[in-house]
Amino acid sequence: MSPAVLYRQLPGEGLDAFIAEFRKAAARDPFGTVFIVPTSHLAREIIRRLGEEGAPVVADAVTTLSGFARRVFLDYATSETLISKAESRLILARILAAGRYPLLSGTGAVDDLATLFEVILMRKVDYPAALGDLATAKSVEIARLFDAYRRFLDEHDLVDENTLFARAVRLLADTGWFRTVYIYGLFEPMPRAGGSHYARPPRKVFAYGLFEPMPLERDLLFSLRESAEEFHYSIPYARTPAVFADDGEWLLPDAVISGDAPDTRRSRLAALFSRSEPVDCCGFVRLAERRDREGEVRAIAQEIRELVAAGVRPDEIAVAFPDFASALPCVEEVFPDFGVPYAASDGRALSGSPLVRALLDVAAVPARGYRREDVVALATSPYLPFTCGCDLDVFSREARITAGAAAWNERLAALARAAGEERERPDTPESAKARLAEKVAAIESAHQTVRELFADLSALEGTKTLANHIAAYRSVLERWQAPAMPEDGDPDLLEEEARELGGFAGVLTALERLARLLPDEKMPLAEFSSLLAQVAAGTRTGRRRSNGGVRVVGVREVAHLAVPYLFVGGLVEGAMPRLTTRLPFTTDAETRRLRTRSREDILREERYYFTAALLSARSGVYLSYPAADGATPLVRSGFVDAVREAFSPEAWGSDDFPDSGLAAARRAGALLARGEFPVGMPCPLPVREAVRRLNIENYHRRGGYGSPYDGMLNDDPMIAAALAERFGAGAVFSPTALETYADCPFRFYLERVLGLAPLPEIDPDLTAQERGSLVHRIAYRFYSGWKCDGNGPVTGACYADALRRLLETGREEADRFAFETPAWVADKEHLLGSPAAGQGVLERFLRHEAEVAASRFVPHAFEVSFGLPLVPGEVDAVSVPEAVAIPLGEETIRLRGRVDRVDVLTDGRFMITDYKTGSSHPRLKDIEAGRALQLPLYLLAVESLTGMEGVAGTYYTLRRGEVHNKPVFWDAGLKDCFSCFPGSQRSSVEDVREVVKTALFWTKRYLAGIRAGRFPPRSDAGPCPGYCGFKTACRFDALRLLNAEAMPDGTD
Repeated sequence: MSPAVLYRQLPGEGLDAFIAEFRKAAARDPFGTVFIVPTSHLAREIIRRLGEEGAPVVADAVTTLSGFARRVFLDYATSETLISKAESRLILARILAAGRYPLLSGTGAVDDLATLFEVILMRKVDYPAALGDLATAKSVEIARLFDAYRRFLDEHDLVDENTLFARAVRLLADTGWFRTVYIYGLFEPMPRAGGSHYARPPRKVFAYGLFEPMPLERDLLFSLRESAEEFHYSIPYARTPAVFADDGEWLLPDAVISGDAPDTRRSRLAALFSRSEPVDCCGFVRLAERRDREGEVRAIAQEIRELVAAGVRPDEIAVAFPDFASALPCVEEVFPDFGVPYAASDGRALSGSPLVRALLDVAAVPARGYRREDVVALATSPYLPFTCGCDLDVFSREARITAGAAAWNERLAALARAAGEERERPDTPESAKARLAEKVAAIESAHQTVRELFADLSALEGTKTLANHIAAYRSVLERWQAPAMPEDGDPDLLEEEARELGGFAGVLTALERLARLLPDEKMPLAEFSSLLAQVAAGTRTGRRRSNGGVRVVGVREVAHLAVPYLFVGGLVEGAMPRLTTRLPFTTDAETRRLRTRSREDILREERYYFTAALLSARSGVYLSYPAADGATPLVRSGFVDAVREAFSPEAWGSDDFPDSGLAAARRAGALLARGEFPVGMPCPLPVREAVRRLNIENYHRRGGYGSPYDGMLNDDPMIAAALAERFGAGAVFSPTALETYADCPFRFYLERVLGLAPLPEIDPDLTAQERGSLVHRIAYRFYSGWKCDGNGPVTGACYADALRRLLETGREEADRFAFETPAWVADKEHLLGSPAAGQGVLERFLRHEAEVAASRFVPHAFEVSFGLPLVPGEVDAVSVPEAVAIPLGEETIRLRGRVDRVDVLTDGRFMITDYKTGSSHPRLKDIEAGRALQLPLYLLAVESLTGMEGVAGTYYTLRRGEVHNKPVFWDAGLKDCFSCFPGSQRSSVEDVREVVKTALFWTKRYLAGIRAGRFPPRSDAGPCPGYCGFKTACRFDALRLLNAEAMPDGTD
């Protein structure tokens, strides 16, 4: 065995000397010298430094321990093949899918098992024997799976990233490869297991400092010591047992060189977790709390800008996060806003890329059964050759498609037929026929696209070998020439998409390698799609490169670097320290029995990386933590408290971000709003345009509604003239449209003036409108037939016959719907009744009819239509196609609508009723306030059609759990008629004409507002109704209305 020299030094110390010695040795023997360091980031940094110094170095001569093992394997293995971590997980997934491991299934099982196997292999655990009496059926099953996995590797001459170390040890023992080896940064290796791998004569070895090598890694280190002629090994060390418990004696060194330093700032930092008294670090360490994660990153970016302004180069600054993956998206958003160039040490998961997501969806759509949301996502992707995605979204909603290729074809065809039939109906206005013809053409075009899309995707379906799945998948992509990559655009985005596409090509290559290992094994499409997504999720995008930019890294990557200025953010509990001790698929007791790592070991490791990060800074450290993540409070890291107690750090930063483009725009806006001119505009926006926009927000959108930006178009004579013509004397209105204006003029403007409509709700069952139409249709057919046969009110004598006819009608109407969902089955039961559900809505309706028959009001007319085309068999005989003219003083309003029901007394006076299947309906106070106009206007319309006198209006609630006819207003002189109506006492009025006059007053007012162009948002400061589909386009602000109601002195 060669003499071993052990160096004990603080993290980062002696690195320059080792680089210099490596450079000399590599110059003499470039292929026989290796420099092993803890992280790939440090390896790249050393290669960069050597390159700047003009020192020629073999590309992989500076590497990590796993990189070195890979180099040994690739150079000397003859028949074996090295597989990636993703490929090993694919193999494990295939073995697990064989179905003989029922206790190990579940979401994430493959990743958890891979983690467990890695620990078992790298720590050389004798599993499950090490569990002893704690062994269970599950641990036996895990051992069987582990054996099957290793057996598969052996049978196919494969080596994964864990067994790679043992294979490299054997290869080194056979070759005696390197003459000079530098190893830097190992910390506390696990005790070396005994064995016979080290019988060769000693050779020279140089090694220096990795962090806590595991047993299998130690085997490789000892092999290096035995095979090399020089071995220099440096460990990070200080006399701080809470952090540095490994003194390196396990190496049995022949000489020890201690880096013990006097009482310096670095030694004081290294003693952070063993210090009892605070010390002065002269402002070297600073600490800040920020409101949230974004605010923290913005503060870091601002401080970087100030350092750069003071002469610090961006590449002299590093920003480290304990949870790099979750912090990176925020950095990508914030740093460009501050103009901070940066280079991230790693990319995001490939599956998070919109480009890759679109490619994954190609297989996922048929694998998941052509779900509506998946097909729409595929059709709307800019990376795929489809142009009807938006139409497809709308039409699939209207057609109530949820999933299934057959459902897409059937329901789109049915939607086109329904639109065509509506176009051919005699009651369809000519103005609507052209629109319906265009809609039919658009539906058929979308349907054709779906047929072609599904025909292509059908080639992916079925059970195939992995190779055949990949070939079919590639064929579809080639047929579509996908992905469609833009030729022009943002250079950074184009570069990022190119990296992502290259990464995805690597995913397919990995699957193809697996396919060669499993040439005959078949799998369904769903499993292939899952494997594809799994590999993409485990693959990272390429690193963002920016020469001379700020380095953005994980905390563990910053150890041993020499960074003038270091920021460490995200210091919260759960991120640092991350004290997770239990292994996957094991209990706490089993984890302790396996003797992997204790909580104390993990805490010491976390302390080490935090300390090593502090020691990497040369001029200053800026620590920070967010107080909250959105609305969730966060707990600061215990390491923050340790720093406070040890160093009493100064605060840094503020909430003012002068170098932020967004903040600059806000400041410029505030200056312009005060009439001051900003020194420089933060974006290429003319001052005049900026002033115009600010005036909109600061003047026109404050206080009461009064500007065009609030929908007040009355000051524009052209608009007013156009509206007066469109909604003038010849216009026909429905009470519903007028009530819409009463509730929210802006919604009326969007719906009735602009003709906009929100996207249809995705509802596989009856919509509220369809439920109402069903009840209306049943009631109309029953009562019109009942009356036609000479029957009067429903009484006890005829109740049984009436119920039979009503239920028959209900079944016939319900059977017109082809729904098969459990919700629809339940709806039918509650409508028609059943032994399980009890009396249905229809039976309760008829029972209520019998109860109020004593009112002397007799059902007389049903579905009385006016101003609408007449369809025989669907409206009452009294209906007319012409609109009804209602006098409004000096003018009239032409009304259209359909009255659900008219009941009459023997003297000709009548009551109108409107069926409601919803949970609420207007009351008398709503009519008086102008919010409800339907019943009074309908009453006037029926009076105009029949010449009879209206004396009451009611809303008939017909819904599950509530069936009753509730009068909204009725003539107080008819008390004996309405005493049988529950809850009618408070709705009597002395003069129904006053109710009507009130409705006409509001109607006239609303007509004037519509014709004048006054369309502000609703004036009620309460919340908008939940049914409104225009919330995303609305500028309604309840707080603004409340502020507008306040007096100048602050009183209401």
